[in-house]
Amino acid sequence: MSESQPLLRDASVEEGSSISLADEVKPEQNYFSDVPNFFWIELSLLLNVFLAGFDGTITASTYATIGSEFKAFSSASWITSSYLITSTAFQPLYGSISDSVGRRMCIVFALLTFGIGCYGCSISKSMGFLIASRAFTGIGGGGLISLSTITNSDIIYPSKRGLFQAVQNLLLGTGAVCGATFGGFLTNCLGWRWCFGLQILPTALSLFVAIRSIPNQITFPHAEGPIYKKIDFKGSACLVVGLTCSLLVLCFGGNELQWTDWRIWVLVIVTVASTVIFFEQESHTEAIPIIPVNDYKSGFVVINIIFNFCVGLASYSYLFTLPLLFQINLGDSVAQVGFRLSIPAVATPLGGFAAGYLITKSRNYSRITILGTTLMAVGNGLSLLISEKLPKAAINLFLFPANFGQGLAFPSSLFLFVYYFDATKQASSTSTVYLMRNIGGVWGVTYISIVIKTVLKQNLPAHLAMLHRLSKEEIDRILAAILESVDILGSVDSDVKEVLVQDYTFALRITQAVSTACCVIALFCAIMSRKGRSYNC
Repeated sequence: MSESQPLLRDASVEEGSSISLADEVKPEQNYFSDVPNFFWIELSLLLNVFLAGFDGTITASTYATIGSEFKAFSSASWITSSYLITSTAFQPLYGSISDSVGRRMCIVFALLTFGIGCYGCSISKSMGFLIASRAFTGIGGGGLISLSTITNSDIIYPSKRGLFQAVQNLLLGTGAVCGATFGGFLTNCLGWRWCFGLQILPTALSLFVAIRSIPNQITFPHAEGPIYKKIDFKGSACLVVGLTCSLLVLCFGGNELQWTDWRIWVLVIVTVASTVIFFEQESHTEAIPIIPVNDYKSGFVVINIIFNFCVGLASYSYLFTLPLLFQINLGDSVAQVGFRLSIPAVATPLGGFAAGYLITKSRNYSRITILGTTLMAVGNGLSLLISEKLPKAAINLFLFPANFGQGLAFPSSLFLFVYYFDATKQASSTSTVYLMRNIGGVWGVTYISIVIKTVLKQNLPAHLAMLHRLSKEEIDRILAAILESVDILGSVDSDVKEVLVQDYTFALRITQAVSTACCVIALFCAIMSRKGRSYNC
């Protein structure tokens, strides 16, 4: 097989078809793909997905210990934020660049960067070096999931694609659960450095298999000339700078810096300028565009971009609000919170498997997306009813629909968007979907903190003053403590605790209402996209 040939044989794409590669190319003796070394390719790709899920949550249970060891607890949140910023900023580049240089080269680069970053984390001697290593890890981590999805789209028959996406979702969820669960265990037994060091061996294994087994397919064999002319360097730089600055605004604004701080405004100006230059560049570049904006002008595309942003925001907001609600309103311990969260953790891969089955049987992506988004809206709405007054069984039942719906909606909406385009655009369109979900996710996590801080600062001092026994200094101390940690609830008098719980719960209800509204907007977009495009499913 030539490295300039596609992994699957070319097939024409009919207008209105949701299938980019015709099923009639499938030889009778092969069930999933006609690509050599299919098993080993899948081993590498699925291992990459598991690593991405594992690494994405491993710091949730370790950053407090790491911050205490380095005596830099105030900077500990950047262990997670630095990875999130770089992975989100670099993720969309992998689609277009892999079209230029081939899938294998990009997968090898992502794994090398990821592995070197993990090694750097494991030997860090300072918080600054650890944060820098996490940022470096994110450059590679941003490509692990998207490249796996893109490569599977290249090599697997469309009729079987949903099944493998379901398996990919399962491994991503399993990796995330393992990272959150075993991170604390590894920290207690072996030390936090092993949380990063243990990822090096499976990364090396995946790298070896990728080099040996994955053909370096190039989607654009007709693009003649040197490779460097195919890569949109200016667009890449503008996109990375714009996304990084926008994420820094969300991370710093209202936290380390006031929204009126001049440094925030500088970041905003750089974000806007970089974004404008990026879109101008993508409209006229002679290289392979990172995001083909000239193809993204139809109503169908715009609606689906809004959809993916909304579901990304809603899913992250929902997941990060629940632990606080359980601790504040229900009075759960950390162990009890973990047990309750196991329900949505299981519901997501179950929804993914259901989506895979339904896609394989019907390939009606629109209906599956609408069903999943409806369940997300219902689940987010039900979370508004969770309180200590509800029976335990009802609370557990309410936790299932949103994540099961997410498992249905995410893969089906991905295919709905990707198969709108022909095969030469599917890598960049896949990156676009993940980019919009990631940006929505960052917004979802960030606005929770903004809403909580804003509501508590506005309401709590006045409500505590109504107790008529607390001085202004005591009120300020309580406010500062509750903004830092909910642990203060166990050390204050019952009347003060009641006020804290009431105001904190009110702030959480606002975030839940916003995530529910985003699900409703996403549902509207899903319905509109069905009307706007006809699919042969």
